[in-house]
Amino acid sequence: MYMKQIGLILKNTREDRDLTQIDVMRHTGINNKTLSGYENGVSEPDLETFAKLLQLYNLSADSVLGIKLKENTLSPQEDQLVQSFRTLSPEQQRDLIVMVRALSGK
Repeated sequence: MYMKQIGLILKNTREDRDLTQIDVMRHTGINNKTLSGYENGVSEPDLETFAKLLQLYNLSADSVLGIKLKENTLSPQEDQLVQSFRTLSPEQQRDLIVMVRALSGK
């Protein structure tokens, strides 16, 4: 079932990009019969081949595999602190860390 879903995503994306299986073969070197097997859920691509297809189709692996990335768990104040921290020089960052440790007792 899972391979069929990935295959369907690959096929629909290829078609949405107006690419034939022969076009994909020209761009990636993946044989059109092999690609047909992926698209029909008969076989699955190895990691290198999967990466080639994702790059050609401009897809992310997490979207194809249905992986939901963890949302930002920082509060607005924490996010603001992180953004401000990133604008500091390395020396200022070290000084701030020392001050925060002193304030928190750690």
